[in-house]
Amino acid sequence: MSQLMPEPLATWTWRLERVRNGRTVLTRAQAATARTDLVNDRAAHPTEYAGYDEEYAIALDELDVLSRQANRHDDLLSVMAADRRRAEREATDGGSPLPGGAARGRVSLASEHDRVPKGLPEPLDQWVHRLIRYRAGVKIIAPLEASQAEIRLRNEADLQPAVYRTGFAAAYYNRVIRELGEIATAERPGRRDASRARGLGELLV
Repeated sequence: MSQLMPEPLATWTWRLERVRNGRTVLTRAQAATARTDLVNDRAAHPTEYAGYDEEYAIALDELDVLSRQANRHDDLLSVMAADRRRAEREATDGGSPLPGGAARGRVSLASEHDRVPKGLPEPLDQWVHRLIRYRAGVKIIAPLEASQAEIRLRNEADLQPAVYRTGFAAAYYNRVIRELGEIATAERPGRRDASRARGLGELLV
């Protein structure tokens, strides 16, 4: 074609392909918002969509279907939140004393959690805390889970750029996306070599 596909249409065409392949998920709210954004973008820039009528129609149809489907991942965030609370209770538990090194590790982990600022978007906040435990070796994140989380966070950031890409949240978002990307391309789940670990720790000093 003589011109590139408009960026919003290209972005959602790519994401919908990942949805079809099972590599990411969209909530009803995300799909509905994306459909509205595409309609508005085409109305504002009709010449940019010339020659892409078929792609545009397919994207609208698929987003419409997704916007009317029952969410199958509604409990995901609550499960993640419960997991974080359980780990934090374990990290700050005043029960039987641990050997010196392990005790210091728990204290250090709890202090890292405490240094995460309040006010981050909830999905981002949850992954900040999960990555703290991952780097400490007390949490395993599989590459597929990291890949799915990265896409979900990117989707959220695209839908709410003022929340994710401004202020202190932007720094945490960029680090989380980078670390999730590194985990997603790892050969196996588990903790990375300490000499290669970097990212969120730089923000938590």
